Amino acid sequence: MSLRHNFGKNMKYYRFQNNFTQEKLAEKLNISTTYLSELERGMHSMDFDKIEKLCTSLNIEPFQLFLQPKDLNLPKRIYMNKSN
Repeated sequence: MSLRHNFGKNMKYYRFQNNFTQEKLAEKLNISTTYLSELERGMHSMDFDKIEKLCTSLNIEPFQLFLQPKDLNLPKRIYMNKSN
């Protein structure tokens, strides 16, 4: 698996761990949900400033995004209740 794909899978994993939808995380990063989706699928890479902002939003260290993914069987979507 490429580094870009590892990054995307880990990004998705930690997004789920934080109960963020793509929309919520994209808003925090000031990017489109389409671009976020493409990042999670390993189609694009991020600049260091965005990675730093991503890590702050997800409460993780940058190196965690580049490790072998923790869970390759992530659900396709998460459902947020209206109170979040």
